[in-house]
This record gives sequence, structure tokens and C-alpha cells, in this order.
Amino acid sequence: MAHPRFSRLAPERQQAILDVAAEEFAEHGFDGASYNRIIERAGISKGSAYYYFEGKDDLYATVLETTLTGLVDRVGTWTRPGDAADFWRQLRHAYFGMLDFVMSDERSARLIRGMAQARANPKLQEVWLRFEAPLSTWLGRVLADGRRVGAVRRDVPEDLLLVALTGMAQATDFWLLERWERQGANASRRSAEQVFALIQDLATERPTGKAPRAKKS
Repeated sequence: MAHPRFSRLAPERQQAILDVAAEEFAEHGFDGASYNRIIERAGISKGSAYYYFEGKDDLYATVLETTLTGLVDRVGTWTRPGDAADFWRQLRHAYFGMLDFVMSDERSARLIRGMAQARANPKLQEVWLRFEAPLSTWLGRVLADGRRVGAVRRDVPEDLLLVALTGMAQATDFWLLERWERQGANASRRSAEQVFALIQDLATERPTGKAPRAKKS
């Protein structure tokens, strides 16, 4: 991550440098981005750049963490639901809050799509894990509340359901971002409704009891 010296810059100067870097990474991805081009556009010397960051991967990690922090902030405060309807209302609000954050900012959308590259880079994996760990903790708490009010299924282990939902969310998020780039926000919103319905179907409590036998003809 950024050296402590970077945090001692004026906030507006920090933001200006990160904005230039974010534009470069969003347009070209991590591999295609030029550290020298970022330095030039930010109006700083190469010496200053290495004074603030160890290199391109360090700067990218800082940009990505800033973007992910904004995404997590859109989840909002989770309160214990009173019943199943309240549970799904809150979860829907959190899901579409994060989605609206991404869809309203093309740069953030492209940066988040580029996170697949981050997972292949050992240094950048640390950033992803710092984001994923609290999100998994939050989702685990949400599922526990859902089970308490009878909204979330209990016929599979809780950790298995958590892994399944996390994997589905990651895969469908990238799918939605690709559709958003190709078809626009309106089509993506309709697709997001389908994704949320799929998540709800996977997580919803199943009725208990034996399935009825088919009648013989």
C-alpha cells in the first residue's frame, strides 16, 4: 500500500493523484496501464512517485482499495430483521445499493471488472482479501439472521451456503458489468433483478416434509 508519506499530502492532492491513476487503470487494466504515463499526467516527478508508492502494483492496490471501500460503504447498516419479509427487504436494499454505486460510475465499474487480474498478483491478492474478509463476515451474520427468522434455508451447512452465495455473487457481478458495458443501465437493471431472484431462490428456506408421491396412472 501507499507509503505513510502519501497520507501527509493535502487530501485534495492525494485525490488528484488517485483520480489520474484510476482513469489509467480503468481504461487499460493493470497490465496495460503505464506507470510513467500516470506520473506525467499527475504532474509529479518519478522520484516523488516512488517516494509515495513502491511501484505500479502498489499504486493500483491503493486505487482498488479506495474503490472497494466506497462499494462496501453503500451496503449500509444491517439491523436484525423482524421477519422473513424484513430480511429480504434489507438484503435487496444492500444488494442494489452496491450495484447502483458501480453502475453510476463507469470508472468504478471497469476497475471492479479488473479485479480478476488482482487475484493473479500475490501483492494485489492482499487487497482483495482485506475487502473479502469483512464482506464474508457481514454475509455470515446476515445468513444467521435469515435463519433465525425462517427466511434462509437450513437443509445445508451454513458455511457451504456462504461459499455458494459468495461464489455466485462474484460470478454474477462480473456478468452484470459486462452486460452493462454492452447494453446499458436499463438492461443491466433488469438482469440484476434476475440475479437477485436467483440468489433468493438459492438461499430461501425449503419446506420440510417428504415430497408427495406421484400418482400412478
